[in-house]
Amino acid sequence: MRIGSLGQVVTGATPRTGDDAAWGNEVDFVTPTEMSYTERGLSECRKLSQRGFDSLQRRLVPAGSISFACIGFSTGKVAQLPCPAVTNQQVNTLIPDPAIVNSDFAYYLLRFRAADIRYIASGSTTPIVNKSTFEAFEVSVPDLSVQEAIASVLGALDDKIAVNERSGGTSLRLADALFSSACQGLGFGPATFGSVATVAGGGTPRTKVDEYWGGDIAWTTPTDVTGLPSPYLFETSRTITAEGLENCASQLYPAHSVFMTSRATIGAFALPQMPAAVNQGFIVVLPPTDELRWWLLHEMRSRVEEMIGLANGSVFLELSRKNFKAMPIRLPADSDVAAFATAVSPLHERAAQAAAESRTLAALRDTLLPQLMSGKLRVRDAERIVEDAV
Repeated sequence: MRIGSLGQVVTGATPRTGDDAAWGNEVDFVTPTEMSYTERGLSECRKLSQRGFDSLQRRLVPAGSISFACIGFSTGKVAQLPCPAVTNQQVNTLIPDPAIVNSDFAYYLLRFRAADIRYIASGSTTPIVNKSTFEAFEVSVPDLSVQEAIASVLGALDDKIAVNERSGGTSLRLADALFSSACQGLGFGPATFGSVATVAGGGTPRTKVDEYWGGDIAWTTPTDVTGLPSPYLFETSRTITAEGLENCASQLYPAHSVFMTSRATIGAFALPQMPAAVNQGFIVVLPPTDELRWWLLHEMRSRVEEMIGLANGSVFLELSRKNFKAMPIRLPADSDVAAFATAVSPLHERAAQAAAESRTLAALRDTLLPQLMSGKLRVRDAERIVEDAV
């Protein structure tokens, strides 16, 4: 069946440039930025005002619709909308006809065929999958009962991942709240980030030297960190060899070092769960004790806006290590730092465990998806696999 025969396809639009009154807090406005290649939901969206919504009202799509990013490098991002929304013109959205296709199944179907749809994009400068091309793309659709069974199996994994993310987010918010409480009455003293911890950075081995790449050493870029749902890093998209490490400005930093992005996006954090190197887009903080690590992490998290104010650069903002090291910090007595670590360490451990389980579940989901959609795996067998996992 053609995608267009599964329901109505709506292409979004954007309010006029410069119309500040179009923005407010009424209706979600979705762009490819809030969508993901791997996750079902959306990151936080900008919202239209009533005026902005009135001008785009005919573009409104209901909750449960499936949005597909159709331009440039974002092509292939898919999201199932949790509430009614308007998208921009870079998104085509399928409003499923419930008599033909289950909404949850439609999400997994478009996720499964995303790479194939991306392949038919046209345009030499910025490839685009326009509405008519998207509607004409053919997909295999089983009976509704089979659709519902497949969606149920894959949805159980995504539901558990969502539970883990909420649990991890709650733990982090509680840890931040404990830090705010511990800071009550504390002022800035002579201590700085640079005076209480080792502050380091990173670099990139020469990309044209093959011997430097593809080894067993994790090499972290800001992209590895900015997309994390929680600040726990388990793997990196690229790796380097021991020779590559010797020929770049990064050390191999121990697990649980504090990584913070310091250019373009300033203030995204990661605690690597394994030894890792970084590129030049990071500030790395190495506290002398485990107890101080938790305090400094939360001190850094609470002061991102101030760090952005200290950044400079004509092409993109960058926070220099010099400016970061000179920032004064709030630092209580050693006994209070230790008490804080005792309180928040279990919270971070719980959140990291939830993130690790979610990675395992996501890998299982991504393995089952093509097998179920192609008919190579029976739903009954997949159900047993998922039951064991969740």
